[in-house]
Amino acid sequence: MIADYFWKVIFIVLLVIGLKFWFEWRDGVNSYNKHLSALAEILESPTKKGDKACKRVAFQSMYHLHEIEKVKGEKFEIRTVMNEIEKDLNASREEISLIVDVLRENYSNAQDFGLFRSQESREALEEGRSMKVMSGPWKGEALDLGHFISPEINDTVQFHFINRLILPETVKAAMEFADITKDVRDRADRMKRAKILDVGSCDSIIRQYNTLRELSSRN
Repeated sequence: MIADYFWKVIFIVLLVIGLKFWFEWRDGVNSYNKHLSALAEILESPTKKGDKACKRVAFQSMYHLHEIEKVKGEKFEIRTVMNEIEKDLNASREEISLIVDVLRENYSNAQDFGLFRSQESREALEEGRSMKVMSGPWKGEALDLGHFISPEINDTVQFHFINRLILPETVKAAMEFADITKDVRDRADRMKRAKILDVGSCDSIIRQYNTLRELSSRN
């Protein structure tokens, strides 16, 4: 009698534990799919007009990646995330590669700036609102979106998702008027191969880079 009661208790305890783990697993899968779909929606038709809209989708993409990482844990990798949604995107292999790069760069910056540390900053990301840097050398400074290729160099891709970089305001301002570097030249070439930057604009950037390099070699 007592033994029967004991095993019934054990069975109920194991059942409760099993159901708890099952519900947690189900909630994790639902959360993962929800944020994966939201990220795919942003990347499927990213805005190409206006800084306000660009900021909204850039910050929201960081929020969705963070929620995905919470589910995946150590298995989280942006390339793996993209592998799951790239079939839903009308994008070439070259464009997917650029998307992965900009997501990695911005996510790394978001982590360095402490954007996932407080509920308040996470809510701002979810809503696509700008906020202040929460940690690091620029702590307390407002965040903005800079450019890999500055509009001062070429303005044809100034609002494109893959050309936007989450930065403190002062860093963005310094980069806007910087000379064309090898990184800018190489990114322009990659954008051309992805058919995001037209051939004429890319050639112009490469000519400017070569001219600056030639002038600096004379000094």
